[in-house]
Amino acid sequence: MGRRIKGLAAVGALALTAPVVLSGAAADAGTTSTAAASCSRLASAKNVAAVTYADRLIRAWGRGDTATANCYASATTSKTLFGQASPGGIHWRRTATEGTAGTIYVTYHDDARGGNLVVGVQNVGLRSADGWHAAYTARFSGEPKAWNAVQWSDNLVRAWGRGDTRWMNYYASPAVVKGLTRISAKGGAHWQRTASEGAAGTIYVTYRNTVTKHTLVLGISNVGLSQGDAQLAYRLQYR
Repeated sequence: MGRRIKGLAAVGALALTAPVVLSGAAADAGTTSTAAASCSRLASAKNVAAVTYADRLIRAWGRGDTATANCYASATTSKTLFGQASPGGIHWRRTATEGTAGTIYVTYHDDARGGNLVVGVQNVGLRSADGWHAAYTARFSGEPKAWNAVQWSDNLVRAWGRGDTRWMNYYASPAVVKGLTRISAKGGAHWQRTASEGAAGTIYVTYRNTVTKHTLVLGISNVGLSQGDAQLAYRLQYR
């Protein structure tokens, strides 16, 4: 797990409040023609809806694409995002939008760790010559609350039980998802957790099927959990 993340400061409740602007102008002074040229490989950002614009920035940050993120964000905003986590991860979900004084504030929630991020996109910037660097502020808030590994494992077993591959692919690695669906497309509702134990950064959670008497053991990465990653179930034993 090579991802780096800083702890979020407990600077406010998770509910959306009036955003606090951390950076100043919509585009940082000193933006060079070289930077502008590097953005020409992307589809034009001029007149893109502010919410779509913010989403594109969050996706680029999420996958660690600094070149693309630097096109959508001001230098200060990009520094704030990548200073918090590099890459940002796949678990940011848009929860709200709010407009005030020419800026659209878009709020995202971290489904893996807890905490919020508010990105401010300036409408004037969207209508500029090329539309780049309009995301001029980013603010993290809320105390992160990482799920424990047992809860993560339980959610995976429930998703498998109902045959929900979308959420299975969120909770587990492709190899584990493949292993579970080979056992059964739907795991059913008869799996009962019987034990959990930790070893070398992994929590092993054991389940017993009350009908078939089979045993399932899932290995959950504690390191990945603390970093806010997805696909944390990376080991599977079935007997």
